[in-house]
Amino acid sequence: MSEYFHILFFTFASLFSITNPIGIASVFLAMTEHQPLDKQHQIARRVAIYSFILLVATFFAGTYVLDFFGISLSSVQIAGGILVFFTAWGMFDIKPKLSSEEKKEAFNKEVDFSFFPLTMPLTAGAGAMAVTIALASHLKDDGRFNLLGVFSVLLAIVLVCLTVWVCYRFAGNLFKFLGHTGSNVITRLTAFILLAIAVTMIGDGLTGFIKPLLH
Repeated sequence: MSEYFHILFFTFASLFSITNPIGIASVFLAMTEHQPLDKQHQIARRVAIYSFILLVATFFAGTYVLDFFGISLSSVQIAGGILVFFTAWGMFDIKPKLSSEEKKEAFNKEVDFSFFPLTMPLTAGAGAMAVTIALASHLKDDGRFNLLGVFSVLLAIVLVCLTVWVCYRFAGNLFKFLGHTGSNVITRLTAFILLAIAVTMIGDGLTGFIKPLLH
């Protein structure tokens, strides 16, 4: 049973770090500042729901897509680790950056930006999807999913999405409490954890490539 608690903790830590709900809450606040409070709450709820759907779909379908294209778990771990590494490195900037097109979409009141760009790519982006696929590949046993492992991952995804919802819904209160310095400290600590996770993923992927060559 301790193995599944480890899966739950590792999944939550990985996804929490890469979704960075506290850091991205500042972007959410900037993008929704012209919206009424009830609309902000509605958008926060949608982002959490969309993130859950996207990550769960990636978890179940991602490995089959990899099998179809003949991509190994080691390749996903290395590629995902590199992507997560650069995502974490970018988090050391003061604020996450949006492109000019995303900013234009964000401040257009007629556009529902709860999916793009708030869910994808800012919350459940390519890095989170890569981590989810790597976890799914690791949990497959003889082509089937380990049920207790799947439950642990799904529970972690639920907890992460609930955290996203809380951080976005109460973004204003959160930044009043933490202040600019406090939020920056948390973001940088999260980035450091994410860097460590990225190194672990790359190391596991390289081990998967090298181990067969030693036999």
